[in-house]
Amino acid sequence: MELFKLEPGLAVWTWITFGILFVILWKLVLPVLLKNLQSREEYIASAVDNAEKVEARLQEINTERAEIIKKAENEADSILHRTRDEAEQLRIRLTKKAEDEAAGILEQARKNAAAEREAAYQSLQEEIADFICDASEKVVGMAFITDRERKWTRETVKTL
Repeated sequence: MELFKLEPGLAVWTWITFGILFVILWKLVLPVLLKNLQSREEYIASAVDNAEKVEARLQEINTERAEIIKKAENEADSILHRTRDEAEQLRIRLTKKAEDEAAGILEQARKNAAAEREAAYQSLQEEIADFICDASEKVVGMAFITDRERKWTRETVKTL
């Protein structure tokens, strides 16, 4: 049995079958395939165009975002500077107010000290006058009975 034997009739019928199949494929299948390939090509082209548009829009958005961020940073810096200035002014005002209050408290304390010193001085004068009266009573041996005599002694001590 020969495996590779060339038969002319079989070769002709093979070529005829191939030709008929080629014509059928050419007329029926090939137009559909070409149409599908063309629609696929158009779809890919539109997808590429859309991708380019999206990329361009993305660049615009990134630019806008950078501008917004820069503007926000500038506003934040401005707010920070204003806040620092206001805080410094508030600190100055509060310091001035505290100094004024401290001066008022110090002045009031001085007045109170002077009043207390005066009261202590008057109390001391009265004590000295009473002491003189008591000592005079013991030395003289006679009591100062009247308030007028005690009042006179107190006034005399005040003039000393």
